[in-house]
Amino acid sequence: MTSAEKYVYWRILSDYDFETAKCLIAGKRWVYVSFVCHQSVERLLKGMHIYHTKKETPKTHNLNYIFNRVIKDASFLECLQDREKFEAEKLDNMEFMADLMYYYMSDYPFSYTRVMDRFIDEEKAMAIYNRTAELIDWLKQFQTEPSLSEVGKGLA
Repeated sequence: MTSAEKYVYWRILSDYDFETAKCLIAGKRWVYVSFVCHQSVERLLKGMHIYHTKKETPKTHNLNYIFNRVIKDASFLECLQDREKFEAEKLDNMEFMADLMYYYMSDYPFSYTRVMDRFIDEEKAMAIYNRTAELIDWLKQFQTEPSLSEVGKGLA
């Protein structure tokens, strides 16, 4: 597979996860909304990483780590149309990614002492969902979408 095809693969998974978050909201499964929102952002970033670096993504769930690897790559910087807008909004989005990591990491055993932190209510889940939608839209506006010739017939 080419890096463009791999990006499309990760983008499909990201979109699917975000749609799953809507299903979880409809089912009032608030705790899992944050987890799936994290997955959606992670998968989009992993696709962007592969697309720009032409290397497989490190096995990590750390959103800011992946994001920083993407934005430092020359390929990403070359396709960045509005660098001022990107720089103006980067810190706020990185802070949200760190917040999103908090909910993801609360699922690990070392957080036994903070088990109640996992149980978020509707208001918090909706805030996370809406902010994730903004983050995904923000990331996508700086991502050059591969052309059909780049993705081949299998994924087009």
